[in-house]
Amino acid sequence: MLTLLRHFRTSFILFLIGTGCLLAFNLSTPHIAANGSPNEPFAFIPLAWLFLGLSAVMFVVNMVITMLGIKRQHLDC
Repeated sequence: MLTLLRHFRTSFILFLIGTGCLLAFNLSTPHIAANGSPNEPFAFIPLAWLFLGLSAVMFVVNMVITMLGIKRQHLDC
């Protein structure tokens, strides 16, 4: 389990940051400004998509690299 986490550490951290952005958006309390415009932290939504997308890309890249390394080890035997 620890070797798996070591290989996918970057994608796991990006996933946690993306999930944290979604959580921060959902936990924030919207309020109305004096001029009548809503004040919500909408920037967390695209940031969450960005981090979750980067997490998915990094996961796939690391998975391919790991699989190629496993195949090379089996071919060397």
